[in-house]
Amino acid sequence: MKAIYELSQKAYFWLIGILYFMLMESIALYYQYVLQFFPCALCVQVRAWVVGAIISSVASIYFRSIFWIRFFGLLLTIVFISGAFYTSYYAWGVENGTVISTCSMGAGFPSFMPLDQWIPFFFGADGPCGQSPEMWFGLSMVETLLLTLGAPLIVLSLAWVMHLPIAISSYARLAKA
Repeated sequence: MKAIYELSQKAYFWLIGILYFMLMESIALYYQYVLQFFPCALCVQVRAWVVGAIISSVASIYFRSIFWIRFFGLLLTIVFISGAFYTSYYAWGVENGTVISTCSMGAGFPSFMPLDQWIPFFFGADGPCGQSPEMWFGLSMVETLLLTLGAPLIVLSLAWVMHLPIAISSYARLAKA
């Protein structure tokens, strides 16, 4: 477990994560623009969560030597990936009929951050919900997302948990002072 803690201090840990998330976004764009499978509102929300993970990972790679920034960078990246995982799980429920939902044709971003208007080629929702394309091994795109988001979520969560004892002892020292 200590190896995971030490790994999070390395630049390549964060760089691999950034490349992994960028690969996910590239595959989504390939399916959208080459194979003509247009994303639904939930799909572009997953894209937004993954972009957030990329941004927090970029900040974390730059400040990885500063414990508290790395600690909160891990936490923020976990939050973004958890959001993407939850949205993917919800989309899986819509796709399999376990969630009764209507999905608007709009992307559903808040008015203070209308990503679909700012970057429509990336965040525009033009497809219907519940019809994700088939990918590898007979899995739908949503099922693939659940697998590909679950793996980094586990690794990042383990790294963050390994930071907790140091964070708690550091905070306790500050409280005594």
